[in-house]
Amino acid sequence: MFRKIALKIIGLDILRKTRHRVYMAFPARLPDNYSHHDRPIKVLVLGIYVGDRENTVEHLLGAYASSNGVSTQQRWIALNKVSSHPEVLKVTTKLYDHRVSKYSLVNTLLKAGDFQNFDYIIMTDDDIHLKRNFLPTFLAHQIQLGFAVAQPARAWHSYFDLSFPLRRPWLRARQTRFVECGPLVSMRADAASLLLPFDEAAPMWGLDLTWPTVIEANDLTMGIVDALSVDHSLRPQGKTYSRIQEQEAMEQFLNNKPHLMPQEAFVVLKTYI
Repeated sequence: MFRKIALKIIGLDILRKTRHRVYMAFPARLPDNYSHHDRPIKVLVLGIYVGDRENTVEHLLGAYASSNGVSTQQRWIALNKVSSHPEVLKVTTKLYDHRVSKYSLVNTLLKAGDFQNFDYIIMTDDDIHLKRNFLPTFLAHQIQLGFAVAQPARAWHSYFDLSFPLRRPWLRARQTRFVECGPLVSMRADAASLLLPFDEAAPMWGLDLTWPTVIEANDLTMGIVDALSVDHSLRPQGKTYSRIQEQEAMEQFLNNKPHLMPQEAFVVLKTYI
């Protein structure tokens, strides 16, 4: 009951904006006892931005830039309109002026050799904010925890469809049977080679319910990093699609595929303090 009340209060527009300012004011801190690798961690960032609506792609370009022991390459696709920002233009590989599924778009960004040339592949949406020093800090947690697939928790003032990934401030992380396909997901190269390219028949929801069966069959782990959250408060969800239609599409997609039911997936296997 308290949790529901707190989320409702934080969700008020004025408090959401205040929480956003507080979130952005403090940089991310590397975990204790973290030692840098003898070479930069090579990261591939694959992103999609909608150019004719408000987005954070310019902010994200800087947030994902190489820094502090991380070497990043970024590839973005523009929908409807290409950004006029010169740095965004450099990493915009294609423009689509018609509706294409997110998973199909990500697949077009992949190149032969990516699983061998990069240590981690990150898929990102265009409507999130990240703290300063986010990328090296998040990867440091993922590496120390050994998660083959990981996501940052969602800040409490974020918009969300599922409450399971919301940040638990008393924890560092949770090993789980579920990681969301967005707004930011990081796959270690071995996991990426198992999960990518995506099934292009997948609807908006449901693909991430198939991931646990693959991850667990290969003796890998996945989890949510609570020590570092993502701010997903730019745009409300569910404004451009029908939840009923997406639910029906998900059920049809999963009908003949190995997957977990939500009640099986939203499980914490281990906690880290």
